[in-house]
Amino acid sequence: MQDLLTYSVENIRQQVKDAQDDHGIFVIRLYVTDDGRPAREATGRTDLFYYYPSGGTIRDRDRNIIFYEPKLDKYHSANRDG
Repeated sequence: MQDLLTYSVENIRQQVKDAQDDHGIFVIRLYVTDDGRPAREATGRTDLFYYYPSGGTIRDRDRNIIFYEPKLDKYHSANRDG
């Protein structure tokens, strides 16, 4: 079984399916590294992050931008339908 708390584009998409949309922002939970960034492997520690699909950004609990992921940007040309 896939651990949805490890950072990957697919895991974020899966979490969003069950997450509450708060004015276009989704709260997700991910494992974190020692410096508080999303981890690609289980670390035993998790934290809340905010996913903004309109910009493809992941923000930390203080709403600081951690990074931009083009594959998660719903307006990025490669991700648009049609």
